[in-house]
Amino acid sequence: MVIFIYSRKSKWTGRGESVENQLAMCREYIQYNIEGSCDAEIIEYEDEGYSGKNTNRPQFQKMMAEIKKGGCNYLVCYKLDRLGRNIADLANLIETLNRLNVSFISIKERFDTSTPIGKAMIYFAGVLAQMEREQIAERVRDNMIMLARKGRWLGGNTPLGFEAKAEEKVSINGKSKKSFRLAVNEEEMQTVRFIFKEYLEKQSLIGIVKYFLSHDIRTKRGNEYTTTTVKDILTNPVYCIADQEAYEYFWNLGCQVCMDEEEADGKYGLISYAKTSSSQYKSKDNAPEKWIIAKGKHKGIVSGKDFSKIQRVLARNSAKGDTWHKTQNPVSLLSGLLYCSCGHMMRPKNYSAKQVTEKGERRFSYLCPYKDMTHGEKCSVVNVQGNLLDELVCREVLRYNEENSNINQILKKAIDAMKITGEKKVTSADLLGQEIQKKRKEVRNLISVLAKSGGNEGFISQIEKEIMKLNDECAALEKERSEMGQEGWEIQGNKQQIEFLLEQFATFQKTFDTMNVVQKREYLRMILDKVVWDGEQAHIFICGSH
Repeated sequence: MVIFIYSRKSKWTGRGESVENQLAMCREYIQYNIEGSCDAEIIEYEDEGYSGKNTNRPQFQKMMAEIKKGGCNYLVCYKLDRLGRNIADLANLIETLNRLNVSFISIKERFDTSTPIGKAMIYFAGVLAQMEREQIAERVRDNMIMLARKGRWLGGNTPLGFEAKAEEKVSINGKSKKSFRLAVNEEEMQTVRFIFKEYLEKQSLIGIVKYFLSHDIRTKRGNEYTTTTVKDILTNPVYCIADQEAYEYFWNLGCQVCMDEEEADGKYGLISYAKTSSSQYKSKDNAPEKWIIAKGKHKGIVSGKDFSKIQRVLARNSAKGDTWHKTQNPVSLLSGLLYCSCGHMMRPKNYSAKQVTEKGERRFSYLCPYKDMTHGEKCSVVNVQGNLLDELVCREVLRYNEENSNINQILKKAIDAMKITGEKKVTSADLLGQEIQKKRKEVRNLISVLAKSGGNEGFISQIEKEIMKLNDECAALEKERSEMGQEGWEIQGNKQQIEFLLEQFATFQKTFDTMNVVQKREYLRMILDKVVWDGEQAHIFICGSH
């Protein structure tokens, strides 16, 4: 008999239903309530710090994969909502368990899916769990709307041109907390005004970035401006004056506008809430219907008319530029993979249509746009002939599949090391070091044999040749290790990922001659993480290593 225990907690605390407490109670329940459990194999799956809103949890997914293989008789958890709060997910889970004859037990609610009433109760509890989650989300949103109506700044990264100033203390859920509002920082706001003025006149994000780079004007955090940074400023409602045009723009956009139309009198700026949401700690844009727009307590700098005009221009230019990140060059293979050593992605630039290679392909080069924007002041890396670099990189990747290639051997040794140690990271420099030590040991053994040879010249000559060969191999490995740096790169991931990579090397080699440019490009993206050009050499980084 095999019994799985699943536990989950959204975030770690030292109180209540910790993962350890859940596991202990489940083990105790199994001991006293499941017949034959004394001889059962009990396997535990723990997801610490994951929400129950969906099933995108590593241990949950691993557990379900094992269940589908038929290796489980019972699935036990502390409470039903540990598995999830979404009724659709719970329904699918129960159906899967029933189909595979896996009994499910929730010890807190005393559910047992082997009976019809137990199955019905689980569905009912799932509905309640989802209702609770939706009610929590609704309460959070109601609180946010209430605060928005008061024009408060709720925290986060303060926008360029503003400072957060503390006001009177307010009572929230019985706790006394400071209230904040935005106040203009005139020095920073000069930069913001320049951005809006320039874009209204020239409608060019690149033009603004070029100006900032050439004058070494940096962001609030000391970073160089990018088109994304400038666009974030241009689309932030905090700079927009709360006037009639702004009210109409956001109302027609479908936002939740938390002010009456008469309040849009142009005296203050706007504040937006819920414009982005956190998805695994990364900001993700919400649909305008979820935005909460309110009148703030700070002064805006851009009229609603100009702000809405800028949004339309940005949307139009974005629609034109949707294909910018898609490779348009019909020849280049490394587009999207090739980086300049200064850190910026290089892009292909075609020569005239009359200039073609011996294969009839149009000639092109890769250039660094950062060098171009700063007129060579901040990057001086020379352009590289694109057709030649593509060919050399492909030739090197094809060689990776050969048994005697260092990359092939390192990856296979990484798999062996993971089998032994269970580690998920292996350093290539360490693997090369192990190989060097192994060869040096062979040299020492041969020297020992040589000392005991008894003077046989033919035998001595043969041993000396073998020693020289091993020494040459050690020297080559030492050189490679020194070139990759003291630490080398790390092979990350698991055994299956590395095996997949080796399989891609083999497939790429077998089908390379029959592939077109698009297919080669896609295969390279599966195999390579990036290629870095330093003006003299190209450094290749395979996926799963750095």
